[in-house]
Parts: sequence; structure tokens; C-alpha cells
Amino acid sequence: MASAKERADPRLIGGQTCVVYGNPNNPGNVRMTANRVALIDWDESHVDVPDLDLVLPHNAAGLDDGAHDIAAQASAAWEAAVCWDDEYAIKRLAEVRAV
Repeated sequence: MASAKERADPRLIGGQTCVVYGNPNNPGNVRMTANRVALIDWDESHVDVPDLDLVLPHNAAGLDDGAHDIAAQASAAWEAAVCWDDEYAIKRLAEVRAV
């Protein structure tokens, strides 16, 4: 059965899955030392397509335009699906378009 994100963007169907962090854009969740990087607050983590963790500010993952569009659509669909019924969820849902 297709996930909500796959129904929102069929380009994700059959893609590789892994554990995704789910909130890489929150700098408060990143801890760094000279030798290590750690992520805290894993409450949004789940098994999904890695695209969700690759929508970073200023395209820091270096995705090409097509891959970035897929990742951005997947991320918006995911956040709209799991957010409370609030303005942020409505904003994110508005970013999801038919493909």
C-alpha cells in the first residue's frame, strides 16, 4: 500500500527506504564537537524515503533540481500529514502539487 507521501508524489513509489531523522532543519537538534556530529530529539524519526532528510536550507545536500523538487514535495506532504491542524500544516499542504 502506498504511503501518504507516495500518493502525494508517485515519483517516490518503490524508492529505497531507511531510518530518517525527520527534522534536520532545526539547528537546536544538532550537536557538534571537533570530531563528531550528533542529532538529538528523535521523536519525528521513522522508516521512510531518505528524500525527507535531504531538503536542507540552501540545498545543502547538493541535489539537482529534479531531485530537490521530489524531496521538497515529499517533505511538504509529510509535514502536512503529521502536523496539528494549524496554520503551519495548511501552509505545508499548499506547497504540495499534483504531479
